[in-house]
Amino acid sequence: MLVKTRNFSVAALDHFRNLQRLSFSILETMAANLKQGQTEKDVTRDLVRAYRDAGASSFFHLPVALFGERTALPGKWPVGKFFPKSKALEPGDSVILDAAPLFKGYLVDTSYSFCFGENDTHKKMMADLAQFRDQVPDAINANKSFKQIADDVLNTFENLGYEPAHTKHPGEVLGHRAVKTANLPFKWRISGFDGLSLTWFGLKDKWATSGLGRRSPLWNSSKASDHAPHDGLWLVEPHAGTGPVGAKWEEILVIDGGKARWLDDNPPHVRQWAQIAAGQGYGPDA
Repeated sequence: MLVKTRNFSVAALDHFRNLQRLSFSILETMAANLKQGQTEKDVTRDLVRAYRDAGASSFFHLPVALFGERTALPGKWPVGKFFPKSKALEPGDSVILDAAPLFKGYLVDTSYSFCFGENDTHKKMMADLAQFRDQVPDAINANKSFKQIADDVLNTFENLGYEPAHTKHPGEVLGHRAVKTANLPFKWRISGFDGLSLTWFGLKDKWATSGLGRRSPLWNSSKASDHAPHDGLWLVEPHAGTGPVGAKWEEILVIDGGKARWLDDNPPHVRQWAQIAAGQGYGPDA
């Protein structure tokens, strides 16, 4: 099997959890060491090096660093805009760091968001994003379809007054599969991305969209997601934007027998929400 999506053993789930924690720790360490004047290009270059040093063999997508207004994905947002720019970090900027490394075929995808300085809009946005960590699994456990859940999240964003920036992600996804790929005897890359996982995602979604299958690895508001949630691991990533401020989180959700639970109980954003509720700072050095 070239790509495994479900029926993971307890040991495999433990490995996914440990790798997710490793990925978060790299993002948090990078966030804690950011300096005024650093550019997105500087940071993504350092992130690639840090993940390589930690054992990442490839990337589903290369590390992303977004500063200031770019965290909100303003206007039209083609894929090329995710690539790092010469945007320099300034006090009060919102920050999103995101990386999707593969460690010997295990794909994890994590996001870390904070504010470089004080920004009440970002603090409120981060706190508002907490509700989706209950809303999404509760909806799965209430037997809602993937499409219904994605639509409900959009309605909640509208009520909050935020733009659902995740609809500007490739595939307009609220979430996507976390997978284990086969260890090939050669490195297959497409423009720096992992060729096996990227091609598999593209083909599976194309087949589902054209009606040839019901197993799209993408989770959005499209007809291809109008089905009961599929078992396996899903990377959920609600992303909000308003004006020059954006924030998001991303982590692995486990669906087994149609029932959902988070793979880890205490990722960084959960700790951030507790810090905000306690009136404390919620940055990486808090």
